[in-house]
Amino acid sequence: MFHFLHSRAWILGLPLSISYIPPSHQRIIEARQSDSLQWGPCARPLIWGEESSLVCANFTAPLDWTNTSNGQNAVLYVAKLKARSGNSLGTIFVNPGGPGGPGFEFLRDLSSQQLSNITGGNFDLVSWDPRGVGLTTPAIDCFDARGNQTADEVAMGFQQYLLENTLKARSNGPDQADINNFLGNATSLENYMQTFIQRCVEKNQDNLKFVGTVATVKDLVALVDAIEGPGSPIRYWGLSYGTVIGSTLMDLYPTRVGRVVLDGILDATLFSRTPSYQSFAESSKDAEKALQAFYDACAAAGPSSCPIATTNSSGASIRQWANNLIDTAYVGGGPAVASITPTLIRTQLSTAARTPPRWQQIASTLSVFYRDLHGTPASNSSTTGAQPAGHRKLFALTKRQGPNLTLPFASMTSSLYAIWCGDAADDNNVNTTTVFNELIRVTKDVAHVDGPLGLGLPNSFCHIWKARSVERHYSQESPRLANPVLIIGNTYDVITPLDSARKLVKRLNDVGTRQAALIQNDGSGHLSLQMNSVCTYTIIQRYFTDGVFPEDTLCGTNFDGFPGDPTTGNHNTATGIISAPLSSASSVLQASSNQALARAPLTIFHIFLLSVIGIFSGLSITL
Repeated sequence: MFHFLHSRAWILGLPLSISYIPPSHQRIIEARQSDSLQWGPCARPLIWGEESSLVCANFTAPLDWTNTSNGQNAVLYVAKLKARSGNSLGTIFVNPGGPGGPGFEFLRDLSSQQLSNITGGNFDLVSWDPRGVGLTTPAIDCFDARGNQTADEVAMGFQQYLLENTLKARSNGPDQADINNFLGNATSLENYMQTFIQRCVEKNQDNLKFVGTVATVKDLVALVDAIEGPGSPIRYWGLSYGTVIGSTLMDLYPTRVGRVVLDGILDATLFSRTPSYQSFAESSKDAEKALQAFYDACAAAGPSSCPIATTNSSGASIRQWANNLIDTAYVGGGPAVASITPTLIRTQLSTAARTPPRWQQIASTLSVFYRDLHGTPASNSSTTGAQPAGHRKLFALTKRQGPNLTLPFASMTSSLYAIWCGDAADDNNVNTTTVFNELIRVTKDVAHVDGPLGLGLPNSFCHIWKARSVERHYSQESPRLANPVLIIGNTYDVITPLDSARKLVKRLNDVGTRQAALIQNDGSGHLSLQMNSVCTYTIIQRYFTDGVFPEDTLCGTNFDGFPGDPTTGNHNTATGIISAPLSSASSVLQASSNQALARAPLTIFHIFLLSVIGIFSGLSITL
């Protein structure tokens, strides 16, 4: 049920262009003769910049890294964005997350321009479609075209069904009738998933075993050897699930660790050592705080910039307004507004918690929902010309045209399950009722908004998915790294809480040597890239360019979620969403709060959620 309603990738703007002059004014650029890949034109052009800046190649790796002599191979589709400076200082390998994010499309997108800007344009950026995804073969595909529907549209319908049948609840959580209805649906949903999983196994057979994180890490090491030279230190930038790849790299190949940046830490120990459904509570522990940042910013901006605010609004009053909107949709308003459900409103609010660059658009959409549910506009909103919800075609698909992203949704969804569940701990004693009861608990006690949306994630059904990866890694001991690494987390991240970053830093530093620095981006959203910070970006650039390893640092952001917000540049101590730069006493890397503001990219996880919103609402959501 995910749908991609793109006009120009999943970026909403460009970052600040940071220019850092290293201490040495002359740098010897060594010609790297080791690159053995045959680079050429890509399957689709770069969305920004010179088309020749993006080149692609195929790279052959063993299908089964535990049995490299069996003659079976995977062919990875690899993309390289050349250094803008013209004199590359080397290669930074990038994984955009997922699991199952297509690296080729990520580099085609404006997201790569942001990463290139942050590094000063001095490095080649290389990413690839991981096993099972996109143009890499063999592909993992659990969906067939059906009638006039493509396989991608069938995959969207699969996710649509799950969220249509998730827990229904008012803003303060489910009542007993809601709980009984949800639990009563467990058998039919389990049967639905059994059919899906059986089809996956029949279509993909043993290939399901060879797409796990360990195999991807070994692919990364092989790519580095081929491009940078055998045994070269690995420069790596991992986002979201890409941090699991990074932490696994550090465990399995500690002597190969070069300059590594991990942003948005997904707890690898939780990911691999506990039943998947138990991660719901941990991953969403800061969800309500991240959402409060949206409410507070809207109130601070006022009605001139935020259409659901009034002149007397506070963050608390806007939260109550949103809760009332959920409750109104729960009661229902007749067939004309039947498409506006509590789940639809929750997906909008959840997106606000994840992607601050979309705040103003989400507030506008919520004001339309208010008008449709109440028959009158929100008192401070302008919705002239918007179509009533009942007149929109629910689940309508907007076709992508032009040089935009071509996201392989069927393979992304298939690989999401194959990787997430394939790497998961065995959970033979778990049943669907157990999982559903945990979703109920999380909705009641942890995340009122995000809780019900968990049914659309593979965590809910990994106990049914029995195909496990041929190699699984269970993070335990603290590795001794060849070089120190940067760990980045937002103060309030709805998916990867700051505590996960702190936990990883502690594990890496437990060896008695400081090998990890924590950079706390004092904002909300998923990943530091959501709220631009000159402070954070300068640290990243100096680290990659000159190996400057900072003290643990608290960085303010340079971000305005509502253009015209009069408080821009003033730190909001309650939420940290509009912050002047902060730093630890030992840090000298500060940023100016009056720098130009910019927007950030959406990661693969955001694409999935926004696709849900597009399908559910029938709205033309432009990214």
